[in-house]
Amino acid sequence: MEHMTYVYGEHHLILAFFSIMIAICSSYTALHLVSRIRLAEKGIMRNYWLIAASISMGTGIWAMHFIGMLAFHIYLDVGYNPLLVAVSMILPVMTSYLAFYMLSQYVLRRYLIVSGTIVGIGILLMHYIGMKAMIVKAEIQYDPVWVTASVLIALASTNIAVQLFALFRDNPVYNNLWAKPAAALLIGTAISGMHYTGMKAATFLTTSDYQQDFPHDWSENNPLAISIVIIILCIQGFIFISCYMDQKTSLKIKESEERYRQLVELSPIAIGIHKSGVFTYINPAGMKILGANALEEVVGQNPLSFIHPSYHEIVKERLKMMFENKTPAAPLEEKMMRVDGKIVDVEIMGLPITIHGQDHVQVFFQDISERKKLEEMMYHFAYHDTLTGLPNRRLFEEHLQRAVLDKPAEPKVTAVMFIDLDGFKQVNDLYGHDAGDTLLNMIAEKLTIAVRKSDVVARLAGDEFTILLTDIEKRDVIGIAKRILDMLGLPFSIKNKSIRITPSIGISFHLHEREDGHSLIRKADTAMYQAKRTGKNTYRIYRDD
Repeated sequence: MEHMTYVYGEHHLILAFFSIMIAICSSYTALHLVSRIRLAEKGIMRNYWLIAASISMGTGIWAMHFIGMLAFHIYLDVGYNPLLVAVSMILPVMTSYLAFYMLSQYVLRRYLIVSGTIVGIGILLMHYIGMKAMIVKAEIQYDPVWVTASVLIALASTNIAVQLFALFRDNPVYNNLWAKPAAALLIGTAISGMHYTGMKAATFLTTSDYQQDFPHDWSENNPLAISIVIIILCIQGFIFISCYMDQKTSLKIKESEERYRQLVELSPIAIGIHKSGVFTYINPAGMKILGANALEEVVGQNPLSFIHPSYHEIVKERLKMMFENKTPAAPLEEKMMRVDGKIVDVEIMGLPITIHGQDHVQVFFQDISERKKLEEMMYHFAYHDTLTGLPNRRLFEEHLQRAVLDKPAEPKVTAVMFIDLDGFKQVNDLYGHDAGDTLLNMIAEKLTIAVRKSDVVARLAGDEFTILLTDIEKRDVIGIAKRILDMLGLPFSIKNKSIRITPSIGISFHLHEREDGHSLIRKADTAMYQAKRTGKNTYRIYRDD
């Protein structure tokens, strides 16, 4: 009967130290990656960092275990089953992925406990499958007390690790100079503690024939251990550097986004963003223009609800063209409707942008009400008489040119009246220019009353007025001329003085298609002088003869 004996091993302290350092380094890298998982948007980048964190943590745990196995010597020839070694390496990577995935998706405490337990079970399976992978001429026996201790340490250490991962995930403030290394030290040593406790639980029973009586040459395991250390450190280094570079890039992007956000928030130009017909953002300048006191009054609303209905089709067409051509929409003046229903003139432009892979529209608009008022004022000054407010020669001629191109059906015609005030110079000389200006305003008012709303009354210069009458019968033109004579024949009361003045009226009709507006004015002017020569205070119609 063969004599069986227990063989007790010992650890090479340097290799054991390296195994623990590998666990600490991988924990530090994983802690670093947790923040990247948290910040990464759902999609390719988040999956990338999940896989990177899983590989970092999983390979680190396995390397700690395997180097720890190489550090252990029992004075027996030891080999390893490659298949079981591969399984023991894959297990911690897979369980780490499950844990990090749950960390990225859930925040409830029970999910943290579940993920910590999953990693703990994975480490236990890795350890004992790794022990099973040992090819040795001995029977491995386990002390139930130490096995139980290794299980408790594994579950406790992984749950502590997951809690720390969650802490660093949710509180970036902990990502400072000391907190992360301290947490990595705690996680790495705790997980390493499970391995060495598990090794303490194992004893080897063999016959004396297989036991080596000579000192073990530790250098036999050095090349393999050093190779594993180098490979794992390269993996950890690559992942850490990738994470560090991504973090720096993300920080620059974040700083750029913050500068852009401040620029948008403080911009005097209104800026809004909408997607699929819903406002998702509006800056303070935009809220002011739209008369909104709270974001909810704009954000979540359809942009068309703030556009005047007369511009809806134009806006829809511009949006369609913008997305089809992928080009900005040119500035356009339109009217918007405030929250309180008031209408405001704006100049607006838009451009297509992409946010998180989805199409959005960024619009820029500014209140141009004051500019429109100024433009209207400048237009008024350019086309109206400054004294009476009536259209001036320039505007009158524009109306006239359009009228002669649109000849009405017979018996209706287009007619021009040329009116000159008789004796206006004497009024100025006798009563002063102020009285003369007042008289001109009163006459302008009476002329406007005497004609139809569709007719155009203009002051050409001094005491000369013209009237454009369109789509009217000749007898009605004569009727208006007589009405003007009657209205202007009445005395005007200015500064308690009764002033009488009479008009001389010349009339011309547009009878020939080739006749232009200037010809009509000239003919009406000629007829007006005929009225003056025949006694004034009357009208005359221009005749070619």
